[in-house]
Amino acid sequence: MKTGHQPGDSITIQLSQSLSQLTVSWDNVVVLAKPTGKDSVRIMAIGNAVGHHQVVIQGFLANKEPSADTLTVDLWSDVKPQKLTYSLLQTYPHQTSSFTQGLEFDQGTLYEGTGLNGQSKLMKVDLKSGTIQQAVSLPEQHFGEGITVVGNHVYQLTWTSGQCFRYTKELVLDNTFTYHTQGWGLTHRDTTLIMSDGSNRLIFYTPTFTRTGELAVYDDKGPVVNLNELEYVNGYVLANVWQTNRIVQIDLATGKVIGELRLDAILPTSIDTKENVLNGIAYRAEEGVLYVTGKNWPALFTLQVPALQKARRTGTLQ
Repeated sequence: MKTGHQPGDSITIQLSQSLSQLTVSWDNVVVLAKPTGKDSVRIMAIGNAVGHHQVVIQGFLANKEPSADTLTVDLWSDVKPQKLTYSLLQTYPHQTSSFTQGLEFDQGTLYEGTGLNGQSKLMKVDLKSGTIQQAVSLPEQHFGEGITVVGNHVYQLTWTSGQCFRYTKELVLDNTFTYHTQGWGLTHRDTTLIMSDGSNRLIFYTPTFTRTGELAVYDDKGPVVNLNELEYVNGYVLANVWQTNRIVQIDLATGKVIGELRLDAILPTSIDTKENVLNGIAYRAEEGVLYVTGKNWPALFTLQVPALQKARRTGTLQ
């Protein structure tokens, strides 16, 4: 049963008692409220952004006393995600010892971040052979998570430590930043860092980890939780959904999931992919090719996804 509304829906609000001089505001904007009975009104869900919206109802009781109430309306996406088609181009070897948490290309260099306490690393990897060219280990109390490369620096999150490590491209640690949530996936658009924390939200930061906003992510069935590894591609964010073989394509302007990749067809048969889950997404813009792998997978796959090459979106970051 549907429990959320969609943009443009007509929403009936029950009043605890009738009010005169009724005013209804949606996210601080006064909207038209049409009475549908003595103790109910109908409003239209305005705007195109999904997530929680605040509705404030104000008026006067029969005794002339002012009354106000605040409600929350949850808007789901009104877009059914398009099933994105893909073709498998090539398979490369991947270290089965790598508990992959982040994957990124920068100027031809493949960076990979791995997790687990005492095993977490940031590495440069040779694509063709899968061998590790250079690596730096995290202190054992840190569980490494998502990575991204911005300018001349590589950023690496940690799961529950609240620490983001920043390295030079030579993998020399040069700064540490603090954040107050779990760290899961990381990508960027221009100089804006985009982070996931395992919920259905993307959180935006400056390069020095000043938080600038967040975006709730929904599809037509509700909030999409467990957003994990991230990759920014042509105006959209790709996110793998933890413990699934699904990668969702998120519109940064609205938070709506507009497309999805189902990667069941390419899962390695030699390992338990329910345990060793999909968890590595890198887009190589000069090729227009997506690279994917997973935790302790024996292979890294290159995919041609036509819809990603066509996509060009410049949605405003929150």
